[in-house]
Amino acid sequence: MTEPIFIVGPHRAGSTLWHNLIAMCPGILRLPEPRFLGRRGQKDFQSFLRTQVGDVRRDENVDKMVELCFSRRPIPGLDGAFWRFKGIDAAGDPLLAREIARRIKECDRTLGTIARVIIEELLRFIGEARACVKFPVDVRHTGELMNWFPSCKIVHITRDPRALAISKSNDPSGTARKVADHPRFSWAIKKAALFLVIREYRMNARVHTKFKRCPNYRLFRYEDLLAEPRKTLLELCDFIEAEFNEDMLEPQKGRHEHQPSSITGKQQKAFDAEAAVRWKKVISPVDNFIVMSLTRSSMKRLGYDPNRHAIFSTSRGGGHGPALVARPHSEAVNRSM
Repeated sequence: MTEPIFIVGPHRAGSTLWHNLIAMCPGILRLPEPRFLGRRGQKDFQSFLRTQVGDVRRDENVDKMVELCFSRRPIPGLDGAFWRFKGIDAAGDPLLAREIARRIKECDRTLGTIARVIIEELLRFIGEARACVKFPVDVRHTGELMNWFPSCKIVHITRDPRALAISKSNDPSGTARKVADHPRFSWAIKKAALFLVIREYRMNARVHTKFKRCPNYRLFRYEDLLAEPRKTLLELCDFIEAEFNEDMLEPQKGRHEHQPSSITGKQQKAFDAEAAVRWKKVISPVDNFIVMSLTRSSMKRLGYDPNRHAIFSTSRGGGHGPALVARPHSEAVNRSM
């Protein structure tokens, strides 16, 4: 059984698109967020064990843990989409639960070993050899993930911080909902989201600096994918040691999840170069200045040039930076061949 592929990175960086694309490679099963580890204060799998299960050194608590994990009930700490097992019929097989419990009782019962057993047994019962797991941990836990799965592949995704800021401040399941609930504080809520994005982006740059020389770690930029799909996808497949599939150039063909744009509300399934710079139409000059001022050095560490990247034109237009070179999807793909 081949070690899994993990996608880590900041919120609203295009993880769903990367996840869909990797799952189009032959023999790879897509698994959503299990939240084995989360941010400080977040209800993750550790909090689930602490509040709902108890000491897993006791066999009866291992049985309880496995039963709750496969109950598909809304349990604190099991909020990740992973635990809904959507489309995974094997999750309802009592034999799977018994086998997971048996293996956990025979191991050291640490969090990493529990995560490994659950993923491996799911794959075995489904009949797949490898999994791609989206956002299994907050990116700051990348080191722990490598310790759990020493031969795994870490796909660290990133995106222009100004795009992240706009997407985060308009996130329909997060910031936008808070603004709707507290309209009098909308300015403060959106500014808090902006500074959160800046902090997370800078932290992502530090993580990249720490792990960039590790052979099973690689950084991928959203703008590279949309500017040069074929080139970027070939590099991705080479890194994860998976077979490139021509259909990956047309992700709309896949039967996968697609997140709606936080700006347009539409679900863009095909590659769309404009999606990488749509933030330019809505970002204010003040917010643009703030983000650029506080993330410029981090952009450099992440290998991103906000002025000369291929996603932009070489001549400056209106707005807050280089104008987008408008290309239809087919031209963008052909240009990268």
